[in-house]
Amino acid sequence: MLIIDGSVGPTEIDLEMLANLEARKKNVVIVANKIDKVKKSQYEKTLKEIQGKVGDHIVIPYSAEKNIGVAELRERILE
Repeated sequence: MLIIDGSVGPTEIDLEMLANLEARKKNVVIVANKIDKVKKSQYEKTLKEIQGKVGDHIVIPYSAEKNIGVAELRERILE
């Protein structure tokens, strides 16, 4: 799991970490935390931008506060 701030998107450090994990052939799932901070009008655009920057990795929009993505993350962890 690589946790990023979903309201900011992947930073340079996040992308460096992702590259390191990919170089080690790790199966990476991106958790876009704090997704509840993204305006509803920008939600889809934000997720597309995140996906575009992280490639083919699964992106799970997540907010513990609003209970978004909790079940999906749990399923991925248990796989």
